[in-house]
Amino acid sequence: MARRSGRSKRDVRFTATDVRIGHVNGVFGLGGDVRVFLYNPASDLVGQEFNAWLVSPDGDRADVRIWLRRGSGRRVLGRIEGVASPEAARALKDYELVVADDELPQEHDGEWYHRDLLQTAVQTESGAALGHIQSIVEGPGMDTWVIRGDDGEVWVHVRLEDLIEVRPSERIIVRDAAVLRIPDA
Repeated sequence: MARRSGRSKRDVRFTATDVRIGHVNGVFGLGGDVRVFLYNPASDLVGQEFNAWLVSPDGDRADVRIWLRRGSGRRVLGRIEGVASPEAARALKDYELVVADDELPQEHDGEWYHRDLLQTAVQTESGAALGHIQSIVEGPGMDTWVIRGDDGEVWVHVRLEDLIEVRPSERIIVRDAAVLRIPDA
């Protein structure tokens, strides 16, 4: 549900237990509602009220209570307790929306948070070590794992039927047919 930034340096505004779920990207209406860009627009947090932090671009944090709801199209709207005017909402533009790990909805069987899969070792059903998951590219029908190992980079187009075993942060075994080798440039 949550994605990691592709930055090579760790962003000092965030702790190891922070889960960045999106950011405020605008104002909606006259009542102080905000438009929220969620990193996972299908998040179970939409339609919920929960505790979060708003983290400013320079690192200041504010504890907030927020309620997320669907707007028209792909829009996600938020109502932040104590924010009652467009001016107050506009002041929050570009703030990151962060939750604590224990605020995230519990995963169901066959579901994992991207952050839990990153750096997990992956091998094929025939025993070939592929490397570790470096990033995850979300697609409309399936995600693609970018894996780097001793033999270079491979991509795995992830479908549940191609996953033999998934133990986040320990190991993942995938069907041989799911692996796409990327030639060196």
